[in-house]
Amino acid sequence: MRRLFTTIVAIAALTAASAQGIIRPKTSGAAVKKKPATTVRHKKPQRTPSPKERFDMDAHRKRLVNKLLGDMVYVKGGTFTAGCDTVRFNKEREREITLDSYYICKYELSQALWDAFMNDNWWDGDYEYYTKNPMGTDYAKCNISCKEIQTFLERLNAYCGQEFRLPTEAEWEYAAIEGKPKARYRFSGSNNANEVAVYKDNLEGEGKAYYMGRKKPNGLGLYDMSGGIAEMCYDPYNTYSPDRPVTPNGKKGYKCPPGEHTHVTKGGHYQSLEHELYPWARGLWISNGYGAWYVTIRLVATEIRK
Repeated sequence: MRRLFTTIVAIAALTAASAQGIIRPKTSGAAVKKKPATTVRHKKPQRTPSPKERFDMDAHRKRLVNKLLGDMVYVKGGTFTAGCDTVRFNKEREREITLDSYYICKYELSQALWDAFMNDNWWDGDYEYYTKNPMGTDYAKCNISCKEIQTFLERLNAYCGQEFRLPTEAEWEYAAIEGKPKARYRFSGSNNANEVAVYKDNLEGEGKAYYMGRKKPNGLGLYDMSGGIAEMCYDPYNTYSPDRPVTPNGKKGYKCPPGEHTHVTKGGHYQSLEHELYPWARGLWISNGYGAWYVTIRLVATEIRK
């Protein structure tokens, strides 16, 4: 009787386990090898825009590109003293650099221009880590990866027939000191940070986004060269060495280096302290496939084709 009762209990337990889907095969004491977990990546939904949508988007792109071309400021080449030996917190020793002439945009990269070329509803391709900053079209575009920057430049240049690129550190600093042989101000365009920069001491609100052009421009008409969002340069970040080569003017085309790498950033950002806003101060961005909330770009071109 006891044996019958034990058998009935065992059958009931097996039935319950089977109903819950948790029965495991016998292993005879051997270890069970687990299958490796697979990561499922969901692609961005794609759709085909209508002819009217394509026409409207093309007209929108043309307006933005025409505005960009009108915002490009000519910087006459020359020899200048980069770095600073006399002010604390400088990260680059003084040295003379000679540059050819070039053009630089008076504003940082806008959300509107970025979206016009990087909204994947309008382009073929799959960007699983595509970033979107829905703060507003006149805000500086940040939180973008090195690879996305490369793609943006390729698409923009293919569309408009220009050769926009990243500035070198030397080009950026020369524009920040207004194309002069030596810096006249502690900040880009003024000795008073409040006049030209949004930064930690005068930031209003939470500081999660930054509206461009709120402060006074420098002598070349460039906005937010101090504060706002830090600006990525073409150069990798290297510590100072008297033998370190300097990249004067940049070359067309930008290829994101593979793997983790560094870039110099300039100008500081809205969470920076005053000494990080100096034109000769240098920031470090470690690019590992993702963007940073405090980094954007400013477009440069060696020439502007009419």
